[in-house]
Amino acid sequence: MARRPPSEREVRLRQQVIEADALVTQILTIQPDSFENDGPLAPARAALVAALDHLASEQVARKAFAEARTTIERALQWAPGDEALRRHYSEVVMGLGNEQVMRGELRAAIDSFDEAISIDAGNAAAFNNLGNLMADQLNMTEAESALRQAIAIHPHYAEAHFNLSRVLLMQGKYAEGWQENEWRWDCPAFPSTWRDFPYPYWDGEDLAGKNVLVWSEQGIGDEIMFANALPDVIAEAAHVTIECNARLVPLYRRSFPTASVVARETPPDAAIDRADIDVQLPLASLCVRYRASKEAFGSNPGHYLVADPARTRSLRARYDDLADGLLIGICWRSGNPVVGHERSAALDYWDAILKRPGCRFISLQYGDVGSEIAAVQDRLGVTIHRDTEIDPFTSIEDWFAQVAAMDHVISIDNSTIQVSGSLGIPTWTMLNYSPEWRFGTGGSGHDWHPSIRVFRQPAPGDWEHVFEAVDAALEDRLRLASSN
Repeated sequence: MARRPPSEREVRLRQQVIEADALVTQILTIQPDSFENDGPLAPARAALVAALDHLASEQVARKAFAEARTTIERALQWAPGDEALRRHYSEVVMGLGNEQVMRGELRAAIDSFDEAISIDAGNAAAFNNLGNLMADQLNMTEAESALRQAIAIHPHYAEAHFNLSRVLLMQGKYAEGWQENEWRWDCPAFPSTWRDFPYPYWDGEDLAGKNVLVWSEQGIGDEIMFANALPDVIAEAAHVTIECNARLVPLYRRSFPTASVVARETPPDAAIDRADIDVQLPLASLCVRYRASKEAFGSNPGHYLVADPARTRSLRARYDDLADGLLIGICWRSGNPVVGHERSAALDYWDAILKRPGCRFISLQYGDVGSEIAAVQDRLGVTIHRDTEIDPFTSIEDWFAQVAAMDHVISIDNSTIQVSGSLGIPTWTMLNYSPEWRFGTGGSGHDWHPSIRVFRQPAPGDWEHVFEAVDAALEDRLRLASSN
C-alpha cells in the first residue's frame, strides 16, 4: 500500500525526538538516579514524550501505523502511567487493525482490535470495528456482543447502532434491528439525504385514517426492495403520497394505483403540500411497523411491482423468435465499488449451465459486457443473447419489462435480483460467503422475495460448489418441465 512521504512537520518532529532523546541520555549519564524523581530529568522527559506523541500522530496521518506503534511504545517507556498516552496507543493499534482489514489480513486485524481493547477498554471504536469484522466472518454472536459493548461505552455512537442493526437483521431479529436502523440518519457516511418536510415525523402511532407521506432513500435497488412494505401502509392509511426517484414514478404509479406518486425534487413537488399530510416517514422506516418479524413478511404476496404489460409482451415475442427452450436471464457481475469483486462470478464458472440443452440465455447484465459474451461464444459455441435496446441506466421501464419477460433468472447479488424478486419471477441468487444483511446467515429462502432461492458459498471464494448446486437444480427443473 503506497503511502505519502513524511511531511515537513514529521521531519521536524523526528529532529525534536533526536534532540530530546540526547538531552535525556545526557542527564541520565550525569545523574543515573534521576529517572525515579522529579529533578532535572522531568522536563526533558516530558519534552521527549510530547515529541514522540506528536510524531506518532503525524505517522498515523500518513497511515504508517506500524511506525506510529513503535513510536508511541517508546513514549510509554518514559511515561507508563500516562492515561492519555495509553488511549492514543490504543487508537494507533486499532488503526493498524483497520489497515490489516484493508489488506485482507483478517486474523491479524482481530488480534489488533483485541489488543487495542486490552490497552483501553473504553475504546468504543475498536469494539465497533471488531464487531464489523466478526459480522463479515458470520460470527454473529461475537459481532453482536462487540457492538453492544461499543454502545454501552458510547450510548450515542450512531455508527455502532447502525452496524448493530445490520447484525440483528441478518439474524432475523427484526423488531430490535429496525429500531437500531433508525440511527442511520445520524451516520455521516450514510448514503442518503434527509428530506426536511414540515410535517410531523411518524413516532410509531397507528396510521389508520392518516394521510401519510413516504419519501424514498438510498439507491434504486433499495427503493425497489423497501417498496415491499408499501402495500401495507397503503392498506392501513387513509391516503399515501410516495415521493421517489423520478425514474421509478411510472412503475410505482402502475403498481400502487390508489397512492399518489411524485418525483423526488428540490423544492418538493407542490402536490405533496396539497395532500394535507398528517405524518411523514422515510421508506425504510416502514419496516419498523410492517416487517417487525419473520412472519410479517408473509403479507407480501410474492410480487408487489408491475412491469409494463405491453412492453413485456413485446419483448417476450422478440425473444421467442430467437430459439426454443426455457428463457433464462443471467447476471454475473456486481457494480458495487467495495465488495463487487467478492459478489461477481466470471462467466468461466457458468460453462455447465450455459451448455444445458433446452435453455435460451438472455444477458440481463448492465455495463459493457460484449467481449465477455463473445468469449463464451468462442469457447462453448453458446449464444448469450444481448438486447442492445435495453439499458437499465436509462429506462427502468424497459429493464423491468425485460426481466418480467423471463421464465427464470439466475444471478449473483446485484440490483437485478431486486427487480426479479419484486416481480415474482423465479430467481436463483448466488451469494458470496459474507452476503448483505438482507440474505440472513443461512438457508435457501429469502424473506423479502418468496420467488428467490439462495445458493451460498460454503467458504470464502468457493464459487465451484455454488455452480455445481445451481447446475444440478437446473437439471432437475428441466427434467420436471419435460415430464409435464
